[in-house]
Amino acid sequence: MISGDRSVGRTGRTDMRKYFIVSVTAAVFLLATCHSLAAEPEAVYTTIGPLDVLGNGLHSLDLGLGMANISSSKNRSGAGKIELRVGKKFAFVGPVLGFLADNDGFSYGYAGIYADFGYGRIVLTPLLAAGVCHRGDNLNLGGPFEFRESLEIDYRLGDRWRTGVSLAHISNGKIYENNPGQNDLLLRIAVGF
Repeated sequence: MISGDRSVGRTGRTDMRKYFIVSVTAAVFLLATCHSLAAEPEAVYTTIGPLDVLGNGLHSLDLGLGMANISSSKNRSGAGKIELRVGKKFAFVGPVLGFLADNDGFSYGYAGIYADFGYGRIVLTPLLAAGVCHRGDNLNLGGPFEFRESLEIDYRLGDRWRTGVSLAHISNGKIYENNPGQNDLLLRIAVGF
């Protein structure tokens, strides 16, 4: 029985490594594509009252660490994410590619869109994405295809750096019978290039 448990653990880690390798390969491809696009410092696309709707800007690499399943005392675990955001936007909406994993073997690769809204040095960023997850030893989210919505609040540390907090929800949107959802809270730092 113990060897069976170890086998399952190794399989989960192998699957997680495969997802990680695919995500890193996709990120490198996107990064190479991004490099050919001429990114520029953040430009204001339009204003809505006191908010600046930010248009084109620098590409950014976003790293986050925090807690997965914050609304469940039973399934909480440490989590980390890496995201690549393209600074060249269509109007004020840009593409994003990311990878999230926790210490229970859960992993999630995703692609989506984001927008930035600025108020002085504060930046509010909603993000919508879809992707594929590997369950690991964590909460059963119903199936492999999941949606991710997040809201981030950042503080600009100059032209290239931001730091802040991200609150995200991952669920299947009731496309599977089981749809418990997962809420994550991450501290993050992003660097523009």
